[in-house]
Amino acid sequence: MRTNKSLQEFISETKKYLQSEEYDVALEILLNAIKVFPDETSLLINIGNIHKHRGRPAQAENYYKRVLEIKKSKEAYNNLSVIYLDTNNVDLAISHSSKAIDIDPNYVDARCNAALAYQRDSQYDNAISHIEFALKINGDFEKALVILYSLYQNTCNWEGLSSIENKLNSMIGNGEEHPFMGVSRSESLETNFKIAKSYANKNYRKSENKTKFGMIGGGMKPSSSVEKKIKIGYICGEFRNHPTYYLIKNLFKSHDSSRFDIFLFSFHHDKDIKNELKKDVFKFLDLTDISDTSAAEIIKEYDLDILIDLSIVISSNRINILKAKPAKNIISYLGFPGTSGHNFYDYILTDEVVAPREHQLYYTEKLLYLPCCYQVNSGVSDFSISQTTRKEHFLPDNASVLACFNQSFKIDNATFDCWIEILEELPNSVLWLLNDNKSAQKNLRDYIKGRNIDDGRIIFAEKISREKHIERLKLVDVALDTRIYNGHTTTTDALQVGVPVVTKTGKHFASRVSTSLLLSLGLNELCCDDLGSYKKKIIEICTNEEVKSRILYKFNKGKEFEKVHNNKTFAKNLEQTLLGIL
Repeated sequence: MRTNKSLQEFISETKKYLQSEEYDVALEILLNAIKVFPDETSLLINIGNIHKHRGRPAQAENYYKRVLEIKKSKEAYNNLSVIYLDTNNVDLAISHSSKAIDIDPNYVDARCNAALAYQRDSQYDNAISHIEFALKINGDFEKALVILYSLYQNTCNWEGLSSIENKLNSMIGNGEEHPFMGVSRSESLETNFKIAKSYANKNYRKSENKTKFGMIGGGMKPSSSVEKKIKIGYICGEFRNHPTYYLIKNLFKSHDSSRFDIFLFSFHHDKDIKNELKKDVFKFLDLTDISDTSAAEIIKEYDLDILIDLSIVISSNRINILKAKPAKNIISYLGFPGTSGHNFYDYILTDEVVAPREHQLYYTEKLLYLPCCYQVNSGVSDFSISQTTRKEHFLPDNASVLACFNQSFKIDNATFDCWIEILEELPNSVLWLLNDNKSAQKNLRDYIKGRNIDDGRIIFAEKISREKHIERLKLVDVALDTRIYNGHTTTTDALQVGVPVVTKTGKHFASRVSTSLLLSLGLNELCCDDLGSYKKKIIEICTNEEVKSRILYKFNKGKEFEKVHNNKTFAKNLEQTLLGIL
């Protein structure tokens, strides 16, 4: 390769290969260029960007830091803030985006990253301030509009949501809106599908035809005896204090080890949970510090029959590993309630309640049906009397406690209006909500006062340990489900302690999960078709002792929950379903 090229020649050649997505060639050109121009920061930033794009955040971080050794660079600070957001290092993300803004107050990308970091830290006023500043500079900046909508959702600012809803709707199909936001704001399967497909097309690179094998730690070539078994892998970034972990933790040890070898490919897990799960599976591999390219090669070495992705498109994902097709069959399960929009997932594990067969048109994955409720859980119930008291949680002794511990973004205007109507018809009742963030708490209090109801009838529950939360949950009379995006883990939590959950059955996956869980336990009467019947059922349970007793009997007869949601049975059903695609 000629080494007497000009800087512009290097840059032009690099652009050509980046446009054709030949990243290895582009990287090689850039590495040669910095030998000639070692202090050219644009070259270093582009090398960092390629490493970031290829799933090598540590290498990207090093190159951005090299830029800062040469000069203060708003791009380097901003790109580092993205690295720290991806690794959930919120303080550093805030610090570096702020330094980029100090250099250029009008740097809208840095404003967006600052907002995302403050949102992650529940500092919503700061987050909204940065996004509003960005939109003053460019009122049609699509990324900022999407972030602002998410901030308004999280803070229950429904007036704000209404003010930008039309703009967001006009953007559907441009790839800016994340599928998670799509399913949380709209029940329309067609809309969800358009959002997921366009996001996948815009935000993820094509999978590589060839990858370099540079693994850390190493895979093993299975022995001939191992090869006789079916090999199932799970890949996940939520083996920590996260709903996915609590739902699935008992499944792995429930598989039939005489027929199946179970592999866990994990990242960003807690050390104690890693040690716990290692005992339950054939092999546990830590992918935290391994690049996407090398991780895909490691997984390919195991010649898996099936790889099940538990993260899919939620924030902690390694989706570029899946794009390399490292197993014979790739399956989406549990982490995201809807289509990923990607064509490399062969199937999505589901059931005929959450995703009826006629919904197949709106999935890029084939619907793969379990014969039971699709959602696995720990399989353990506890209907004992709570070891805590209402007084400890500022709840009145003799009132009906109506609770919703779903995150605040799930509470929409129509559902909350319905809850207010219930409070009006049940004067001896209180609404017990999760204190998700102070901004949402203030907005909800202001809203209910505007309806001439004492805001003291809303009681906010602080975030506490899971064990203590399960105990306080037993104090609830009725759990109120949210409309567009149901409680998923929260619905299971309530059912496992014998609290009736009333839901409105919706039109898409995210709004039908509670219905699937309730139907599995024969609690059909708690599934309502509209908010009118939903309201009526909640009031009936609170005022008619015979109705309430009948429902509670269904919970308590012969440990029904354990019979229906038995992990050994679920694992057997899952194994039979998976064998059907091999």
